[in-house]
Amino acid sequence: MSTELSRADAKAYACSYILGNLLQHLNGQHPGLIHTLIAGVEGDLAAIQSQESKDIPGPVPAIFQEALAILRKANGNENSGGAMSG
Repeated sequence: MSTELSRADAKAYACSYILGNLLQHLNGQHPGLIHTLIAGVEGDLAAIQSQESKDIPGPVPAIFQEALAILRKANGNENSGGAMSG
């Protein structure tokens, strides 16, 4: 198993790490913030998935799933899945 990352992957992991820490800090100042963000993303994802429109690009649901994974990890739900959950 290779431990090398592409520069793009390293940047993505770094952004995920920084974002998670910022979210935890903000949630400490504004309790419930992450839960509210999770509910909003879940609602948006449900709305997108309920649309039968072909106007939604294929990667969009995966973006929402990754956003949920980052938010859940920041909220302490480690078993949230997602590419950057490690």
